Amino acid sequence: MMLNLLNIYKEAKKSFYNDKDNLNQKSRHWKIYDFREFNTDNLKNFRSSGKLSEGLDDKKENFSFKIFAQIINDLGEDYVINNLPKKNIGNCDNLIKYKNVLIDYNKLIHIYWFWILENKILKKNNIQSFCDIGGGYGSFSELFIKNYNMKLLSIDLPEANLMTSYYLKETFPEKKFYLFDNYKKKNHLSYEEYLSNDIIILPPNCNYDEKIKIDLFINTRSMMEMNFDVIKKYFSFIQNYSHGESFFLNVNRYEKTSVGYPIRISDYPYDKNWQVLISKPSFSQNWLHFILTKRSFKKSENDIEAELKKIEVVGKKFSGLYIDYSPRFIAAKKMIKIFLNAFYGIKILNYVGKFLVKAGTKLKDLKK
Repeated sequence: MMLNLLNIYKEAKKSFYNDKDNLNQKSRHWKIYDFREFNTDNLKNFRSSGKLSEGLDDKKENFSFKIFAQIINDLGEDYVINNLPKKNIGNCDNLIKYKNVLIDYNKLIHIYWFWILENKILKKNNIQSFCDIGGGYGSFSELFIKNYNMKLLSIDLPEANLMTSYYLKETFPEKKFYLFDNYKKKNHLSYEEYLSNDIIILPPNCNYDEKIKIDLFINTRSMMEMNFDVIKKYFSFIQNYSHGESFFLNVNRYEKTSVGYPIRISDYPYDKNWQVLISKPSFSQNWLHFILTKRSFKKSENDIEAELKKIEVVGKKFSGLYIDYSPRFIAAKKMIKIFLNAFYGIKILNYVGKFLVKAGTKLKDLKK
């Protein structure tokens, strides 16, 4: 399976990045992918430290049981355990075993968000399909498929799509997948193909049948790392492929500058036809804003413009607080650190060696 997925990835990468229209799609933030090697070993261990998911995987080296206890208290132990993984797909090295499951900080946050959505919209509406834009490796998407058997359209860069394909295929081997190798045959996802597949994973800017309509759109912690022109394209896609009862969950930083300039959630290009259902700082991560909206064409319900102004005011206290260095800077910093550790390590060994030689000489003198 891995070799097949890697071949699909290589073909998708070549096709995607050779298209001039996609040159701006990968922001400066995601240039980190240029330094990574995509092979079977790294794919199998993609969640290990320093491997492929670094930067899109909110795992914690120093896990806080305080957060775990709070989530158990709010959601109930059975609910949390039923949604935590039993299998360590990707071989994350920061998991903690609890009963028969693995505690994963990244998954805990996703479970909390899912619980909010479940109580607000999933139990009350007939939501059969969702589109996860920039969804990392598929951890959040997994919860919707597992609990509600929903159809997924996942859109992300080819590098992330490789991890998503591997993770979800390992999790749902019985599902019918539609990947880039299927898409390239016609360079178009037809309505019939959309209906006949369970999980569809494609790069940005693909062609979709206009009949396709999505019930729920999701973007969590990734638009904040996109060039603003790309964010505009995604909003156009969301607003074109939604229907009168569609929902949109948006969880992103008040401000982030890793693309080279400030990207603020309050500036996101919503049109006027959205009703705000929930708008508040995100659980455990108050630098992120959690906003759930519903598509609406009733002027009396559409309050998104007023809400974005409120978010702008709240976001001002986060302006300039976080310095997001470029991937090249971070890579150079790591190399310098490795060099200094090696250099000073050798120096320390030399000092220790000289000390032992002197100590040995003195011992010999004393014996004489």
